[in-house]
Amino acid sequence: MSRHFKIVAIGGGPAGISLAIECIEMGISTKDILVLEKGSVPIDAIRKFYPEKKMTIANYKGLPTETHGHIPVFSDLTKAETLTYYDELIKKYNIQMEYNSEVSKVIKKSSSFEILVGHDIITADFVAIGIGILGRPNKPTYKIPNTLRQNILYDITSQKVEKMKVLVIGGGDTSSEYCQVLVEEKNQVTLAYRGEAFGRMMKSNSLAVERLQSTELLKVWLKCEIKEIQDQGGRPHVLFVDESKYQMDFFDKVIFSIGGTTPVNFLKTIGVEFSGDWPKVGPNGDTNVPNLYLIGDLVAGKTGGSIIYAYNSAFRSATAIVASLK
Repeated sequence: MSRHFKIVAIGGGPAGISLAIECIEMGISTKDILVLEKGSVPIDAIRKFYPEKKMTIANYKGLPTETHGHIPVFSDLTKAETLTYYDELIKKYNIQMEYNSEVSKVIKKSSSFEILVGHDIITADFVAIGIGILGRPNKPTYKIPNTLRQNILYDITSQKVEKMKVLVIGGGDTSSEYCQVLVEEKNQVTLAYRGEAFGRMMKSNSLAVERLQSTELLKVWLKCEIKEIQDQGGRPHVLFVDESKYQMDFFDKVIFSIGGTTPVNFLKTIGVEFSGDWPKVGPNGDTNVPNLYLIGDLVAGKTGGSIIYAYNSAFRSATAIVASLK
């Protein structure tokens, strides 16, 4: 027998948690709200992808820091403080969180949704999807040998990387932050980016790259395009498109930091309309599917969002949902 809720949030990150909080603050009972998280803990993407020394900052990328709902702006937090902060919010509001609950499909019925989680079916009047793109990192288009699986990474928390020769691929804030941590761990680090300059980085991260480069603790290769990665004796052997400028080289680890992707196929199977690579949404995160809302990264667009952005998008969607329920 399926369980029914008025509101189900898919994704136990800042967007899903804040949607639950806003709905509770607006008078919806906690027993009528469920947050589904595919990981074993809340804020799983931050736990997995953030280095221990990475700060959670309110004015990320200079985005507005004013919150519109009931959750106040937080001060800059360490990773450990961020996780404690959310654990306390979940406890304070008695949010119903179900972990290890990856949603395989959402089916729109005439007056409700069916949400498939493993062999279980959960029904809901309203669904808000707050899947972050951080948990779905982009992967290169060229093939990588399966034998190199332990040497090709998409984060620096799943393995200890210390005193190694490391290639970081990417041109955003995360790639800079990875390099800063890797240098501290006594690695020989090279940062490769296909662009001519690091135009997507916050100023602090761009200056950090320049400082490390000036002290020769970091090599920076711009306009650098990788053609292939081969397995040579268990080590990644990197081949470049411009062999005259960048000759093939060996590394102990190659770390990709090339952004994330929206769960396009998942959303399209529900019936969500797209404009190019991004779903079409209204001012409150509403989609063309009645009573289905998108929050957080999924409505931020290519410019990217922040935790404060997730709070505000959740507040707008929660306001619309509660108004419809009442």
